[in-house]
Amino acid sequence: MKKGKIWIVGAGPGAADLLTIKALRSIQNADVILYDALITDEVRALFPNKAILIDVGKRSGDGKNPVSRQEYIHDQMLMYYLLGSEVVRLKSGDPMVYGRGVEEIRFLLEAGLEFELIPGISAAMAASSEFWIPLTERGKSSGIHFHSAVKVGGEKSALNEIIREIENDDTVVIYMGLEHLKDMADELHKKLSKETNINVVSKVSYTDSDVISGNTKFFSQIKNSELPASPAVIVLGNHTQIPGSREVSLRGKAAVSSKIKNFIRQPFLNLF
Repeated sequence: MKKGKIWIVGAGPGAADLLTIKALRSIQNADVILYDALITDEVRALFPNKAILIDVGKRSGDGKNPVSRQEYIHDQMLMYYLLGSEVVRLKSGDPMVYGRGVEEIRFLLEAGLEFELIPGISAAMAASSEFWIPLTERGKSSGIHFHSAVKVGGEKSALNEIIREIENDDTVVIYMGLEHLKDMADELHKKLSKETNINVVSKVSYTDSDVISGNTKFFSQIKNSELPASPAVIVLGNHTQIPGSREVSLRGKAAVSSKIKNFIRQPFLNLF
């Protein structure tokens, strides 16, 4: 009997060209693909015609028990593995960042199944690159903290830890926080020693991706109808402003121009 294998694969934030080469190869060779709700049409277009496709995505308000849903995913992986299939468990972002990847790894280890984990670009990293949001900056911010807006059990995360991190000049990234943003911003506005910057990046890497930036006061007063669409990632901190305003751009060009002129004056260039 043919031996099966399972690949736990990160599909990244949505754009197909942000898949790793290894992730793409695993998808193209798959006999079975179990994919999440946030896997985009662009990535699904890469699924091979021969593959069995199983939608195992979680959707808000679908009424399904999360434990039962996860057990069903485990059962499907086991069944198709025993049938000798190449099984891809495809997750948006990175499997180990709010992706339940470790739960599936524990199951596969206990069952003695052969598997491999392929990382994906997480939303925070993609948002940083797409909109030039600094996650760290030399001499200003050296720490990054990832949070979910909702704890296990559905309770909102307390902001005390986030406040300490911001006051320490670290960068904070909040996943799954869009519906709680206004309340969080209001509390931060009241409790922080000064206003801090917030970037809300919607649909990272999609063709209709967008970003709204402002301070805590701005977001505490924003209307829900003015918020961008989900999925969204929130990046906040005292040093997370997006570079590129006209003033900064002109200053930067002037500085670069001066450096180029000084560089051209160097003696060794006269040899050419």
